[in-house]
Amino acid sequence: MKKILIAALALSCSAAFAQQTVVVTRMTGAEYARIAPKITDKNIYDQEGNIVDSAKARQMVKTFEYEMWQTIPAGQTEYKHVVAKVDHAKEERSDKTSLAMFWPKSSKLTEGVELDLSPLAKHTDVGKLEGKAVVLLFRNNQYAFMFDHINDAIANNIDNNKFEVFAITGLDYASAKAAQKQMPILNAHHIIDAQDLINFYETKGDATVVVTNLLHQIIYAARSGPAMTPRTLNKLLKAL
Repeated sequence: MKKILIAALALSCSAAFAQQTVVVTRMTGAEYARIAPKITDKNIYDQEGNIVDSAKARQMVKTFEYEMWQTIPAGQTEYKHVVAKVDHAKEERSDKTSLAMFWPKSSKLTEGVELDLSPLAKHTDVGKLEGKAVVLLFRNNQYAFMFDHINDAIANNIDNNKFEVFAITGLDYASAKAAQKQMPILNAHHIIDAQDLINFYETKGDATVVVTNLLHQIIYAARSGPAMTPRTLNKLLKAL
């Protein structure tokens, strides 16, 4: 059965493992529009072809136990918007490849390394982070892009009070406000005009997510826009 995962539409990746090289091919919105199935039916279906209430479908997706696909449900002949149960085993296999491609190149953001919080002292009271996990969300300097559904992952777990989130941008106040309006980052401490942090952590202006455990050891980091980031964040925060 052919199906297209909504979260991965903007990026098409192919890996060539000969000599350990990886080739990444980006797909523009216009390019995708030419090959994407044209769906005029606004309903959302389950895999058996039954219509699912749209509000219910959105809530299902927010749990990260379901995903939205473009596929042909049972008993039909055309592509529809379909909400389907996540295959976690399949996701885990594909995530290993994605993470190898998208882990930041900075030595300061290596898995297992203790995150150096000293640069954050200029912007916040780092003493309050003792015994808490830290999530750093670096917004892309060029546009408002942030990882899709990142807010859902944070909101699902914010009540456990075991982590703090910092949304970091090198943009000035006016530009940061415009970016926040276009694509908000919620439940976070916002640090603007923070080129010093971008330089220190060597994110090079890329959208980057960094997650530590309660001891501030890095357990996940990703740059650019892998679809795995929100669901991985949700899993890591839930496990704290």
